[in-house]
Amino acid sequence: MTESIFTAIGACAVFAIPCVVVAAIDYRNAEKQRKEREAELLREQLTALACERAVEADRIAWKNQIKQSLAGWKPIKYTDDAPARTARKWGRHA
Repeated sequence: MTESIFTAIGACAVFAIPCVVVAAIDYRNAEKQRKEREAELLREQLTALACERAVEADRIAWKNQIKQSLAGWKPIKYTDDAPARTARKWGRHA
């Protein structure tokens, strides 16, 4: 009786052990693929964040350039506002 129980367990083990090994290998491969997908997604997110920062920095630089350009702006003098000729200065080359 005891021998038949051990024989039955042994027969089941012959089929069960390879199934468990294959399942463990499949689980390990699936876990590896999941980690690779997560790493790729993280890289894409970091790339998108870097692009957003670059665009924002470019926008701020453009805004500052426009502010500096407007700060140095002088109105155009039209002929009505400016005299036609400037008076001569007396000096060495008079």
